[in-house]
Formats: sequence, structure tokens, C-alpha cells
Amino acid sequence: MIVPAATADTDKDSGIKLHTSPRSPEQIAAFYEARGFPNTAIEALTQTCFVTVSFHNRSGDVVWLELSRWRFVDEHGREVKRRNRAYWNALWEKLGVPMANRATFGWTQLPEVRDLRPSEPVGGNVALLPPSGRFRLEARFATGAHKQGKEIIVILDDLSCPGREIK
Repeated sequence: MIVPAATADTDKDSGIKLHTSPRSPEQIAAFYEARGFPNTAIEALTQTCFVTVSFHNRSGDVVWLELSRWRFVDEHGREVKRRNRAYWNALWEKLGVPMANRATFGWTQLPEVRDLRPSEPVGGNVALLPPSGRFRLEARFATGAHKQGKEIIVILDDLSCPGREIK
């Protein structure tokens, strides 16, 4: 299955490159099965929409990655809920997922908050409650060492979760 990806380059002055690649349930299952995750965890993971994000700060300033400032919106303007680390920690506890698997999962997720220095990249997954149709990402970034710089907004439209019904 070919999974569509989306890339956005903002204007030359901001210097941000953001790339997304939604993952199919089969890709997620294969990745975590190969790392010894229990079947109950695999089932929960495949009921989630994972979007792999790579972000590169090509500017000459600090750019702040703060997932709480990102919005995922469906084609009807409704927010698509993100499944954050607190959600996964509670679920892993309930399912009795071993600590080694929890650590592995944590490493594969995009950091909740991170300052990126000039030329620094970061990547990882963002987990969403699967929307049934297309959605968009509205990513907001503060800039400057103390978040005092101009805000940068990157919008990626026409995203979808592979393996989900597109209306």
C-alpha cells in the first residue's frame, strides 16, 4: 500500500520544513510486533491513526515544537483528538504492557515540547483518534530563545489515515 505524504516549506524567512507520512494499521502492527509488543497493545495501536512527522529547523533562530499548539481538524471543522502520552501511559498500565515496550513506544513519539536550534531536525509519531475522512494539520511554532519571536504557522491539508474509510 502506498501511503501519501505531505510536505510544507514555509517562506524563506521562517526556514521550517515539515513532512508528514500517515501510517497504515498494518505498518504500525508490523513495527511494534517486531519489537515484542503484546497482542493487546498491538490491537490498541492499530485502532489509532499514527502520523509520522519530520521537522527541520532551517532558520537561524530557535524554533519551539509544542504539540499542545498543534491542531488537527477534520473536513467539517471539528477537532481531531490527539492521543497524548498520558493517554498511552494509562492504557499501558491497564493492559500490563512491560516497561521495555513502554520505553520503546515513548522513543517513537514526537516530543511534546522541544526547542530546536538552527539546522536541528526532529521526528516521531503523533497519535490521533482516527477521523473517518480527510483532515488538516495546523502547526504553530514560537520562535526565539525565550519564545519572543514571530509565530510561524504551517498548514498541511488533505491528510488521511490509511486503512480508514474516506468519505
